[in-house]
Amino acid sequence: MDKKVLVVDLDGTLYNCNTFHEFLKYVLSYYFKDFRLLKFKILLFFIKLRLFRIISHSRLKYQVLKLIKNDDINVKDFISKLSKYKNVIEEVSDSSFNVKILATAAPNCYANEIAKVEGFDVCFATGYPESGYYEEFENLGEQKKNVVFKYLETNNFSDLDVFITDHIDDAPLMEMATKNILINPDTNVLRWLKKNLINFEVRKTR
Repeated sequence: MDKKVLVVDLDGTLYNCNTFHEFLKYVLSYYFKDFRLLKFKILLFFIKLRLFRIISHSRLKYQVLKLIKNDDINVKDFISKLSKYKNVIEEVSDSSFNVKILATAAPNCYANEIAKVEGFDVCFATGYPESGYYEEFENLGEQKKNVVFKYLETNNFSDLDVFITDHIDDAPLMEMATKNILINPDTNVLRWLKKNLINFEVRKTR
């Protein structure tokens, strides 16, 4: 019998928010309350650079991960504050899947903990690049697809049975999946799916 594989995105899918944006607020509050004002000012500086489009989202994420690398941030407390954004997705608790993968561009410093709490077997997220910044360091798009594909190939899984996401950034994985479930999709992703004759189902959670 073939092994069943489930892959789920995080932001806008498992949670009805951008968890990285929420994490930025949490870290700002942490630095302020802990009187770590230099780090507070540095983080605020990079956020402002991003707001004014002076740096990319990828560069902001890199700078944040670099800044917090040695900090004792309570990710369990952060995740508890995300509970109001949680979407109930029946496949996540479906025991018929042999492996459940959380695949996200969010930082692994908290994505790994979310995966554990939600019962995923594997988590692929964005880690701190030890060799320095490069544009593709985020676990996003083609990079996310390649990481998932390599895992499936290494572990002798023949198919990605169900992929759940909300965003066109995940087009490479949508092309791999036997079935796609789109959570609150916008018209652009629906248009792309129909144009490319990709099997999908739409679910509304709001």
